[in-house]
Amino acid sequence: MKPGVRRFLHLATLAIGGTGLLWAWQRHLWDAGPEPLDPELLLEWTGVHPWEPITRTLHLLAAPASIFAVGIIWQAHVAPRLWKPWARRRTGLTLALLFAPMVFSGVLLQTATSPDLRTLWLWVHLVTGFVWFFGYGVHIALRRPSPARP
Repeated sequence: MKPGVRRFLHLATLAIGGTGLLWAWQRHLWDAGPEPLDPELLLEWTGVHPWEPITRTLHLLAAPASIFAVGIIWQAHVAPRLWKPWARRRTGLTLALLFAPMVFSGVLLQTATSPDLRTLWLWVHLVTGFVWFFGYGVHIALRRPSPARP
């Protein structure tokens, strides 16, 4: 893989994963505290982290870059290894298998109208996204040294 493509893939993955983790924390783990009893303060209290709209926007803007980066490496790096067991690694195979469910669950999460479907797609997206992001880190950490080129 060319160094420029590798850097773009790393940056896109860091952007999508970092904003995804931050957004998940802001949305599901951050505690806004109890609703204020004062009616005037209640008008301004939303229970939403103040940076959540920015984080959401950054995550949604990083998604196409991540999809594009994986698309760039798919033909030369991923696809040839899928059919050659001796050339692939478990981490790479895991990443390849999780990418589509992660992407499609993100899209379906944004378009679902039923609360039950939103919950389903949220869980699918959170699980596949976390496993994919941390699996990518393991895949990079366990990278095989590339052969020396003359």
